Amino acid sequence: MSSGDYFSAFIIGFAIFYIIILLISLAMAILQIIAKWKLYEKAGEPGWSSIVPVYNYMQMIKIATGSFKLAWIYIALCAVYFIGYFGVTFMEAFADSESFGVAYALLMIGLFVFMIPMYVIAGYTNYMFAKSYGKSQTFCILTIFFSGITLLIMGFDKSTEYVGPKGISPYNNYYNNYNNSNYGNYNNY
Repeated sequence: MSSGDYFSAFIIGFAIFYIIILLISLAMAILQIIAKWKLYEKAGEPGWSSIVPVYNYMQMIKIATGSFKLAWIYIALCAVYFIGYFGVTFMEAFADSESFGVAYALLMIGLFVFMIPMYVIAGYTNYMFAKSYGKSQTFCILTIFFSGITLLIMGFDKSTEYVGPKGISPYNNYYNNYNNSNYGNYNNY
């Protein structure tokens, strides 16, 4: 066998391996979409909102926390991060100047600082998302780190039901004690 035959066999083997990995990734992506679609519908949201790129995360935050406030903060942080990232890319065109190193380092530190609250919000959202479906403390913590797996478990589990934002049902005594109390109700006096 010549070296060309070995190279051809290597390329064919690599292509087959790559196609297998690609098909597994595609299957996992489709399963993720189906699971999130089901979870959104269980929460009373339209299933299609799970496939719209930015809106899906906003809906996930709304399902998890009950409002869009955190979603807008997250989007603002992402916008600042991407503007800074493009600023770093633009600065690389002027890499020959003396002040480039200091400005580049400061911008990179700033980008890192903006990443921290983004990750905190993402972890909190994943935790509260699992909590809103009545999952245990351990499961919620696992959802922070392994959301791809835990979302599949929740989405395809027939017994998983939506409880309410932050895991608190609007029909339990937490809300009803405040709403049914006489505080602020001046008609009784």
